Amino acid sequence: MENEGVVVQVLTERLEKAISIAREVGAFVLEHVHAIQHIEAKSSPIDVVTEVDKEAQARIVEELRRSFPEDTVWGEESQEPLEDFSRTWVIDPIDGTSNYIHGLPFYAVSIAYFLEGTPVLGVLYAPALQELFWALRGEGAFLNGKRITVSRTTLLHEAIVITGFPHTRRRFEVLAPIYGYILGECQALRSFGSAALGLAYVACGRCEGYLQLGVSFYDVAAGVCLVEEAGGVIRELSGRPWSYVSRSLCASNGHIDLTAIVRKVLPEEVVATLR
Repeated sequence: MENEGVVVQVLTERLEKAISIAREVGAFVLEHVHAIQHIEAKSSPIDVVTEVDKEAQARIVEELRRSFPEDTVWGEESQEPLEDFSRTWVIDPIDGTSNYIHGLPFYAVSIAYFLEGTPVLGVLYAPALQELFWALRGEGAFLNGKRITVSRTTLLHEAIVITGFPHTRRRFEVLAPIYGYILGECQALRSFGSAALGLAYVACGRCEGYLQLGVSFYDVAAGVCLVEEAGGVIRELSGRPWSYVSRSLCASNGHIDLTAIVRKVLPEEVVATLR
């Protein structure tokens, strides 16, 4: 019990710092939304980064390293791959950069903390919407200080499902039958352009599910913690458990099983490839 108490204290200290940093950096990001000077392509012309992303990450990394020198700190814009998830901060300085560039409000500063491979702390701050989400393993999930839970909706025709559309034609063609099924059976299919906020909206009950193929751990780490602490379920699209090496994700309120739709609509050999 003493060790558990120490862990809770350690995580609480990190949560408080992460919230403070997210607010501060979020204010910086919002201040520069109409002053972007440089947009750079990364893996493709539609995978972009701005100088604001880079400066936001630098500020987060500097503060976290100063406060917790014993921890590993890694961000989306880091040049080296991340291999250590034992006591590790994972940062997405602006999740939803394309939205940010175009002046759409659906973007967020995302900060997560992994302990022995599991995201145990997640903070998301959407400065344009003035919404701060946070979760701590075993302590619940919150939006602007109020506890949140997933929705109680159990019927598909009453559900709203969010997706992140794939950036490649091949992946879109894999998911197209699932999109067709959802559009015919659910109340609506939406895409906000931010995986982090999509998961946050599942966590607070605004939507019933989120699915994406071709997603990275840094996009969803904080959101995964939010959904699970709000009572939801996180899986790969195939239904297998999600981990930081997964490249697909399916979140639900626990009452509507989106992975069952995937297995119903897609051939078994295709489902087996959805890691």
